[in-house]
Amino acid sequence: MKISNVLSGLKPHVIYEVLISSISVNGEPNVAPMGLRFSEEFEEFILYPFKSAKTYRNLVEVGEGVVNITRDPRPFVLGCLPELKRELLKDLERSKLVKAPRLRRSEAYIEFKVKEVREESINRVEVICEPMITYLGDLRIEPYSRAVYALIEASVNASRIEVFLNKSRELLRLLNGLSYAESIIRRTGEGSEYENLFNLLIKSIEKILRQTSSPSPSP
Repeated sequence: MKISNVLSGLKPHVIYEVLISSISVNGEPNVAPMGLRFSEEFEEFILYPFKSAKTYRNLVEVGEGVVNITRDPRPFVLGCLPELKRELLKDLERSKLVKAPRLRRSEAYIEFKVKEVREESINRVEVICEPMITYLGDLRIEPYSRAVYALIEASVNASRIEVFLNKSRELLRLLNGLSYAESIIRRTGEGSEYENLFNLLIKSIEKILRQTSSPSPSP
């Protein structure tokens, strides 16, 4: 069944933020936030992983994965925090067709195989994927909250901090984006789970920046 028959609200050429679950040749699972763009007829889609990412290695070596579609910001935050990702991995379960697991309680799933890998830049590639099966999961009904989408945007920016540590202009853009997201989350989600998740995100970023700015020990 075509993706658009199951997920009728999707638009081609729009980058959607999803969670990609994959598995290594040694059977180690991974989940990571990632941008996805559907083709005109939804017969394939493109992922944009960094070459340094586990997801990139897993997709190239194993050739399969799962698109987990959810509006819950929690897995986006945990997925980009190495020290907390193990909590997210506990939410994985067996998929229908592929070796890679899926993320429990997602709203929809696309199990896929890798069709082609193209160079996009020095740091990134385009992974062309072909859907194998698309199906619905658990529906999440929640009124629109700016805090939710600001938190997802913050997690996307946070996931790129380490990649651009040595590129001051790009790093500044990411930090400015985080600052703007913070203003929305503090204003519209004060005292909520979303603010707590954002605080975890900020602590992780501060740790990365401190380690980078710390002087090397004397020999």
